Amino acid sequence: MIQLNGIVGGKSAIAVGARKTILLQQIVIRVKSRQRLVLRSLNFLFNNEAFAIKIEAEPSPGVFIARGGAGDLNPNKVLVHNTSGEDVTIFLLVSAVNTARNTRSLSRSDSWRLLLQRK
Repeated sequence: MIQLNGIVGGKSAIAVGARKTILLQQIVIRVKSRQRLVLRSLNFLFNNEAFAIKIEAEPSPGVFIARGGAGDLNPNKVLVHNTSGEDVTIFLLVSAVNTARNTRSLSRSDSWRLLLQRK
């Protein structure tokens, strides 16, 4: 299991334009041949309900989006299924998406926790 935590932090709130996405965290993960990377659980809290959290594994097409500003979810979503004969390196991206039609702000205390499993 891999646990990934994050918080927006900084000195002030971050303004995000209408329908825009802002990258919050990026890490590199190796997925061995014939292995999957699964998003087992996700806990997040954004102080503004207009924000959705977006978890994606680039260059894989695996994406998970949760709306509503907060959640304690168990999506069991396969983000990467490595069917190749070689290990692959992916970029795991955590982003916030402003779903509103006007600019909204992320709070410094907005945070998330992911549990990922390679199997």
